[in-house]
Amino acid sequence: MQVRVRDLMTQSPVSVPLGTTLKQAARRMIEAESPEVYVTDHQMRLVGVVPEYNFLKQKLQLADMNAPVESIMHVQLETLSPDDDALLQAPLFRDRRNSCMPVTNEGLLIGKLTCRDLFRLMLTLDEVDCDTEQEVKVSSTTEIHSSTHDINPPHLNRVNSHRQLLQLHGLIDD
Repeated sequence: MQVRVRDLMTQSPVSVPLGTTLKQAARRMIEAESPEVYVTDHQMRLVGVVPEYNFLKQKLQLADMNAPVESIMHVQLETLSPDDDALLQAPLFRDRRNSCMPVTNEGLLIGKLTCRDLFRLMLTLDEVDCDTEQEVKVSSTTEIHSSTHDINPPHLNRVNSHRQLLQLHGLIDD
């Protein structure tokens, strides 16, 4: 089963346009309770990101908070596509110690995927696997005399269970 980044991502992450002051960007980030703020150009193309620790560093150094956000933003960003397989992105989070990554479509910022989103998916899939294993044990001890068993082999039920559980947890749409 493949879960796409678009099924898990937070849509419309916190962003500010180029030229926004550090003070304004920090306030926007705090109000949205986000650990970062993305910086976009006038066409909503992603141009940078400022993590909360950069704002803290500026404040502790008594830097000018009226400076433009681009003065401290990171510009070398790795982005995800909404069509990427979400589980295959987990090593990027682990290896690069990313807590979140922007999702873009043709350069436009459309969302973000967090480490927590991936971990929630993994835990949900583990629960489904555990439930499926228990169902298989019960069904293997019971003799089935139904023609539907031949039409719907057990492995197809597992896919439906994955999808149903993910829908139940709101991780994918119908």
